[in-house]
Amino acid sequence: MKKELIFGGYQGPQSIHTQSANDFLKNINDKFNTTFIMDVTSNNDLASSLIDKTINEEIHSSYLLSSYYEKIIPEIKLLDLPYLFKNRNEAYKLLETNFFKYINDILKKNNLTLLGFWDNGVRHLSSKIKSIIIPDDCENQVLRTTPSPLHINIFKSIGFIPKPLDVRDFKIAIKEDTIDAQENPLTNYWNFGIYKKQKFVTLSSHMIGFCLFVINSNYFEELTIEEKKCIINSSKKSNIFQRTLAINEDDILIEKIKGEGIKISNLSEDNLNQFKKLTQVFHEQYFQEFPQMKKFI
Repeated sequence: MKKELIFGGYQGPQSIHTQSANDFLKNINDKFNTTFIMDVTSNNDLASSLIDKTINEEIHSSYLLSSYYEKIIPEIKLLDLPYLFKNRNEAYKLLETNFFKYINDILKKNNLTLLGFWDNGVRHLSSKIKSIIIPDDCENQVLRTTPSPLHINIFKSIGFIPKPLDVRDFKIAIKEDTIDAQENPLTNYWNFGIYKKQKFVTLSSHMIGFCLFVINSNYFEELTIEEKKCIINSSKKSNIFQRTLAINEDDILIEKIKGEGIKISNLSEDNLNQFKKLTQVFHEQYFQEFPQMKKFI
């Protein structure tokens, strides 16, 4: 008899995360009866509720942006240090080190097992007021950030007025047009409909984000050897599938965004260095707090 597996997410049907979740569920279909709660925010739940739901086995597996895990894995802030990675390949190399085991060991103390890091995209800035080219352009703009204290402080340091919102409330703020600016990968800029409200995009590449793809540890440990193999092998396939989608989607979205008449700006090296100089302090503070993490960089 097949076991039941409930999977939870926080994005809509066009999202590459949703596509990847469906791919994973398809791959385990021979051994599991699956239910997919595609977007918990559509039920008025916070996206961050996916952590507790998975820990408490209300659902069995989920994905969520790494910054939401800061309370139980403060070291995960490494992935959110501004301008830490020059490109995706550098970020992927970090994930191929013992960093995976390090994070998994902490997760297991919280009844979670890490199945993979999903590429959440290169993060950029957008505004409804003007193009953001230098730090002075950020002044007096209310910018939505994730609830991460690190994110809040980073964007405050470059001049924004941070407004931390969970994904659920961010989607509402976009519809109601109550924020001036935001930062996200292009996939969210497009799929959340941000492009309808904010017509200025700056390809700032200030972070490369990742989602933690996890499963409840108690649930996983109670599986048979064959069922565990199925989960592990299927998650590996879906991790590759997801990253391929993420890399390919950026070029596609640039063309779609241009087609909407959005003004897309790039940062010159001098202007980029202004932002890097203002945010370097967060690298110093992080490695003072977690010196053991230097070995992964």
